[in-house]
Amino acid sequence: MWAIIFFFFLGGAQDPDLEHLRNGTWAGLVVGFTILIFAGPEFIHYQNQWSFLMEILNSTSRAELGRQRKEAEEAATLLGSVWSARLKVHYIEHGLLRGRATQLGDQDRVPEDFLINWWRTQDSRLSRMIEANILREPWLNRSLGSISFIVSILQLCNMSFGIVRNEALERANTLIIWDWLNGERIDSVAAPYFDDISGWFLLLISVFLLWASFPASGERPEAPELDEEE
Repeated sequence: MWAIIFFFFLGGAQDPDLEHLRNGTWAGLVVGFTILIFAGPEFIHYQNQWSFLMEILNSTSRAELGRQRKEAEEAATLLGSVWSARLKVHYIEHGLLRGRATQLGDQDRVPEDFLINWWRTQDSRLSRMIEANILREPWLNRSLGSISFIVSILQLCNMSFGIVRNEALERANTLIIWDWLNGERIDSVAAPYFDDISGWFLLLISVFLLWASFPASGERPEAPELDEEE
């Protein structure tokens, strides 16, 4: 990812100010590409197993659960004991195994749950604030969260280190968002610069939208049913 940003967005291949990073970036690109050749197929295999297991855990059809039980157990075993425990609880809840269904504890959770819940949520904080069906679409929520995260990082870098070239062609100036939007001839000052109100507004909005893209807590309240007029 850094190599793509360096060569295609920062112009690192020709920029003399970034020459000291060029050799390291090339080395990282070669090493990363080599690792990708060997790790890529294995990652795809694990991703397919995880996707299949998530479909099983979201299914409520006993016929489907029973038909794909062997494959699901193999996938859970491959992914680890936490997923085997989740699959067992799911089977107990739907009557495929005998036992008492229990709530999963902290020991049955994995770090990637945080991102998994965000990735597939249809009940974000923003969708609770604004009643619109489009805001419950996972693809829109992912896009909103990803763009907000990128904008937040870029604005922090802009305020702290500068992303605009100065007269010496060094990326050491902070872009003044309001002046840039208004087409001012001089729209940047030497970094670090934290007095730009429009920059703070952009940063706060992007951080808020990132926070709002994560799943809301608790059960979603049901919309009140309107009585039909006779």
